[in-house]
Amino acid sequence: MAAIPILHQDEHLLVVDKPAGVLVVAAPGRRGKTLIDLLTEQTGGRVFAVHRLDEGTTGAIVVARSEAAREAMEPLFRAHTVVREYLALLSGRPSPAAGRIESQLKEEDGMMRVVERGGVTAITDYETIERRGRCTLVRCRLSTGRRNQIRVHMQALGCPIVGDRKYGYRARGDESFSRPMLHSWRVAFDHPITGARVAAEAIPSEQELRP
Repeated sequence: MAAIPILHQDEHLLVVDKPAGVLVVAAPGRRGKTLIDLLTEQTGGRVFAVHRLDEGTTGAIVVARSEAAREAMEPLFRAHTVVREYLALLSGRPSPAAGRIESQLKEEDGMMRVVERGGVTAITDYETIERRGRCTLVRCRLSTGRRNQIRVHMQALGCPIVGDRKYGYRARGDESFSRPMLHSWRVAFDHPITGARVAAEAIPSEQELRP
């Protein structure tokens, strides 16, 4: 595999552009090198996961270069002060074209689902960038960071992410996507150790996800 693109680096943290098809950390029953394995080999030093992206999701992700840096980043994610913006290609046209989705999410049978009560609060803001044939490119911004949050919320909106068969996408005869078309486009935060503002953007490789 080619080297993982590094979008930002300092002595404490990395922001890298995760490729599709790579787990961030090991999962039961899965083999193969994780993103953490690949970065440890690439940088020559141990690195630590700070947050996650799904296996099929690409783009910007923060990685710590020490346990202390990982621990320093955790309060930022808990407080939802890390800006996390995504690009998603949706099937259909969301209505309204922009808005906020706030719901309770709960894991059931290996999937995250919207529930009336007993879940955790999940908030996603979205806006339409442009129509692309039968699809729509949208920008999503997380106010919370729940597992599969954007994927579940777009399904609840009636416009599942193109390629996301787990959460409602059904391919048409002329469409072929090997993964959910979701890309972590931008992360930004105040560095927990230096105080400097860190902002990194990952330009998507797929033409379908480019604004």
